[in-house]
Amino acid sequence: MRDMCRDGQKEDSNRHATIAIVEDDGGQRALYAGRLAEHGYHVTEYAGRTAALAGFGHALPDLALLDIMLGDEPNGGFEIGRYLARRDPTLPILFLSSRGDELDRIYGLEIGAWDYQIKPVSLDFLVARVDSLLRIRASRRARARVDSDAVQAAGALRLNAATLQAFWRGVDLGLTPTEFQILDTLVNGPELVTYDTLIGATRQGLVEQNTINTHILHLRRKFRRIDPDFDAIRTRHGLGYSWTAG
Repeated sequence: MRDMCRDGQKEDSNRHATIAIVEDDGGQRALYAGRLAEHGYHVTEYAGRTAALAGFGHALPDLALLDIMLGDEPNGGFEIGRYLARRDPTLPILFLSSRGDELDRIYGLEIGAWDYQIKPVSLDFLVARVDSLLRIRASRRARARVDSDAVQAAGALRLNAATLQAFWRGVDLGLTPTEFQILDTLVNGPELVTYDTLIGATRQGLVEQNTINTHILHLRRKFRRIDPDFDAIRTRHGLGYSWTAG
């Protein structure tokens, strides 16, 4: 493990946030760490699962960047992700992996990842994504108390735009920021919300229809953990989705 902290360009409240990078490729790890440190972040680096878990046992980072394949452990990053999600469900987890299979992306989201990016990614995009996820986390913490002006009720659903939280029958769904934006768009959109509209709601770069389908699958599963009969998100084949609950 190596720690890095350099003066950089970031002047907001996240300047001293700690970013953990778990990546077995030393060259890639150094590139990520160097650019993040240039932007004012404190960076901790780990080459494998064992070292990362030992470090996280002492202190959790503010955000974790995880590769999935770590040395001879093809799913080492997933194991770390599950550990972090159990320790702190509010901790942003960003998977950076060369594995672009749909099942891998679904699984990453299911265990609590906030985002899943397929390598290669540009260093500028990586910094922008880290900035964005940390701003979202800071906003949630700062406004943890429910702001009544930001809460929208739609039948058994409550949406809190201030904290990006959604509650179904009084239970927090535990959505990622992207899932919240998609759900909010469905609830407040027209009868048919097209794929193009949902892609725009993700506020990400290149997003395919299959990625939206993955997010919808994950949303449905979270609802059904609370309500096994949930069926408010309807598929409009080839077109998009609709929200039918009152």
